[in-house]
Amino acid sequence: MKRRWILIAAALVACTDSTSPAIVSHGVVITVAVPGRCLVGGCDPVSQDFSHLGLVTIRNTATTTAYLRQCGPGPALSEQQFVNGQWVNVGPAISCTYAPGPLTLAPGDSLQSNWMFGAGEWRMVLGVATQASMSDEALDASASITIK
Repeated sequence: MKRRWILIAAALVACTDSTSPAIVSHGVVITVAVPGRCLVGGCDPVSQDFSHLGLVTIRNTATTTAYLRQCGPGPALSEQQFVNGQWVNVGPAISCTYAPGPLTLAPGDSLQSNWMFGAGEWRMVLGVATQASMSDEALDASASITIK
């Protein structure tokens, strides 16, 4: 089963214009599909510069529960852009409402959300752990996508 998810993740990465491979931590795979389908409506472009709808999927391919850094009721996903040879966080500083601990993701489960992207090379990042204390937190990152 685990091998099948790795092959699916590899196929998804192969379908994008990626120059930076995914970083899979603790069995959690983040994929980004652009264009992506709209999950709930209200997926109009946020601006002329950020007009490419993406679908971000976070999937736990491990056999144990994964703990995700949380922001409000959802995962604390951040977007990074590749600028001048390095990954930089994009957007204003994120202020999260208090959440009682990390978000849990059971083996085989996934979360999805929509995201708008502009021109450039992008990836999504998230802190992931195998312990509820987040003591073994590691950076998890999608493969990069290039929007032209």
